[in-house]
Amino acid sequence: MRTPDQDNMPHWARRIDEMGPRRWHRQKEYRSQRAEYISSIVFNLIALVVLYKLPDWHLGFITERYGAVMYILIFSCLVQIGGNLLMLLFAFRPVKYIARTFMEAASFLAQITFYYLYPLDFSNTAGLGWIDIVLPWILIIGMVISAIKVLSNIWKLIFWR
Repeated sequence: MRTPDQDNMPHWARRIDEMGPRRWHRQKEYRSQRAEYISSIVFNLIALVVLYKLPDWHLGFITERYGAVMYILIFSCLVQIGGNLLMLLFAFRPVKYIARTFMEAASFLAQITFYYLYPLDFSNTAGLGWIDIVLPWILIIGMVISAIKVLSNIWKLIFWR
């Protein structure tokens, strides 16, 4: 039965109820989430080793300010490992949102510290001076995304179904 409002609708909109249940709100299976958590833990463990060893490699583009930034980056990696381990052990939705909120907050803290102290100098490296211009903009975009994710996870924690 057609109503007068349906005359102005596109063809696909008239049949929207026939297209089946919506699936966008469903989460991934726990098995695939578990693989993501484990891979994130392994990646952050590798990042910890690299962050500790980076000053020993005496790279030309690392400045003396790296020591101050290194501890914030290590803290962020440890929070990422702890949060993913927590989500791996407890498959409970509020735990996931709390862990993700803290992980994103630690990421935001690391990015803002890296931005303000900026321990890299590519101006003396041949052909890589553009990185000193592009990387701060990437950090600003990352900070905005992290702040939105913190707010989003808090929202989901409060209003989860």
